Amino acid sequence: MLLVDDIVFICLQEFDTAYGPAWHCIVGTSFGSYVTHSLGGFLYFSVDKAYILLFRTAVEPLGHPR
Repeated sequence: MLLVDDIVFICLQEFDTAYGPAWHCIVGTSFGSYVTHSLGGFLYFSVDKAYILLFRTAVEPLGHPR
């Protein structure tokens, strides 16, 4: 059985590779969230009793504020 840390690592590795950096992952059985995410960068689903939240934030180069 995969541990929560394993699920987070696998999700982040796969999404960063496939869709670029700045993905965040929360895995648990009971949690609340309020996140700011990029357009098209939000997934929330469950597998058995584990809930998985993946979201992507904007990436800005250092030293270049908006």
